[in-house]
Amino acid sequence: MERFGSVEFADIRFTKRENEIKQNSDNNTIENNMTKEADEHTALKPKYETFDDMLPCVGDFGRYQWLIMLSLIPFSVSYAVLYFAQFFLTLVPQEHWCKIDELQNFTIENRIIAGIPRLNEYPYYDTCHRKDLNFTNLLKINKNFHSSLWKTNRTIPCERWEYNFTQIPYASIGAELDWVCERSYLISTAQAIFFCGSIIGGFLFGWIADHKGRIPAVVYCNIAALIATIASANTGAFWSFAICRFFSGFAFDNVINIPLIIVMEYVAVKRRTMVVNVAFGVYFAIASTAIPWIAYYVANWRYFAYVISVPFFLSLVTPWILPESARWFISNGKIDQVLMKLRKIAKINGMNPHPRVYEIFTLNVKAAYKEKESATLLHLFKTPRLAKNIILLVALWTLTVIAFDGHVYSLKLLKTSVFVSFSLACATELPAGLLLTLLLDRWGRRFCAFITMTLTMLFSYAELILVHDTAVLTMSVLARFCLNMAANVGLQYAAELLPTPVRAQGIALIHIFGICAHSVAPYVTDTAVFWTGMPMAIIGTVSLICAILALFLPETTGRHLPQTLEQGENFGKDQKFWSLPCCGSDNKY
Repeated sequence: MERFGSVEFADIRFTKRENEIKQNSDNNTIENNMTKEADEHTALKPKYETFDDMLPCVGDFGRYQWLIMLSLIPFSVSYAVLYFAQFFLTLVPQEHWCKIDELQNFTIENRIIAGIPRLNEYPYYDTCHRKDLNFTNLLKINKNFHSSLWKTNRTIPCERWEYNFTQIPYASIGAELDWVCERSYLISTAQAIFFCGSIIGGFLFGWIADHKGRIPAVVYCNIAALIATIASANTGAFWSFAICRFFSGFAFDNVINIPLIIVMEYVAVKRRTMVVNVAFGVYFAIASTAIPWIAYYVANWRYFAYVISVPFFLSLVTPWILPESARWFISNGKIDQVLMKLRKIAKINGMNPHPRVYEIFTLNVKAAYKEKESATLLHLFKTPRLAKNIILLVALWTLTVIAFDGHVYSLKLLKTSVFVSFSLACATELPAGLLLTLLLDRWGRRFCAFITMTLTMLFSYAELILVHDTAVLTMSVLARFCLNMAANVGLQYAAELLPTPVRAQGIALIHIFGICAHSVAPYVTDTAVFWTGMPMAIIGTVSLICAILALFLPETTGRHLPQTLEQGENFGKDQKFWSLPCCGSDNKY
């Protein structure tokens, strides 16, 4: 019994030892697994911290990306409508003269000969004054308008006007309400009020985009533009029209900027320049080229307003054609929504990433967004080089906008058909974008900004010298071609030069000054009342100043973007003033 008991005790000890060995083995296995997982986590961490890191796993330029690039079409069209439609809503023929009731039974030519003073410049008669004669008595005495009785040096201002609708086949609101001569400033003022609405809309829809989501902001700004555009078609006075255009201006910029940023988030980084060129070089160019001919063939400014409101209707289907911003989901802690979106992209693109990738991304994404340097807009002005750069960027963009919009509005001053000249100018968007894509990384941002604005200056001054209508139109189109490239350089320069912590705030500041420039630019055309060449003289001078200022900015081509305020302050210190990327000066930061 004792022996048997000893054996039993020995078996118990053996079993216990076996269990200990097994447990240690299990612990080692768990430890190994944990070490392996930790190593895997460490290895995957730098690859799957951000949404950009995840895109290659689900496809960063596949079928899904092509579909959302197509979804930019209605928003690019809406932006073109907002930018250029008011030009045709208020367009007034250059050939207008005082309406004299007593002469209405005669031909246009005889009415002008009889009642309007002659001038030596186009349209070769006074558009704002009429002869101070008693036309009723003269018609009873002598109907020979070439006789001395019909000649006088005395003139009085017009009270009402007649218009030659040969080139412009409809009466815009500007023609209906006689926004000419001393009242011509009302056209520019209505345009300025539109851009003032853009400033308010930027803050309003910016807040909605941050707190409610990018898609709701896009929907609401399109609805605002839709209602205001339709309402403007039913106005009959300056202030009612201007107020409607003010609310239409709420959507300006937001209607394209938000969708464009969203689409760029879902596309490979190296393909984002292509997205911008497609949106502006193709969609925007086609829409802006078509707008004048829509106005021409509709031939009624009220019906035209109804037609151009159609693209805004597409805001109702925005949630079905455009995804919500992935970064907005992440910044608001909605990681599940991001994962759903990633799986949808993978499915459409035919990708099948390992499930472990999603888990690692979920673990890393929160930590990746915690390590950010906080800064305010004031930090841009606390150090000398950063302050210099932001002031130069503001000045560069402001002057570029004045030159660009000034050329747009000056097209109505040309003797050629405004519809033809406007279409030709807008058609330069695509070739300008393609050429800039080829040159920008070779010649650099600074030199491209300098050469495009210098050429704009030369073409603008050439318009003052040339006499032939075709030659003047050619110079105007070439100037617009250069301005298209200069504007694209200006947009890219700010995004690359400002340090990450204040990049968004700095771009917003530049945008505000740009809107102010949009508001001022229409008045450049109004200076033609003092001298017909003054608008081009102003635009040429502004372009020259802009070209010179561009030379004082550091080159960003081939250099890493500044990630901190310190890097932003030191950016470009090692560059020489005349260094160019095409000459081998490609020192990277």
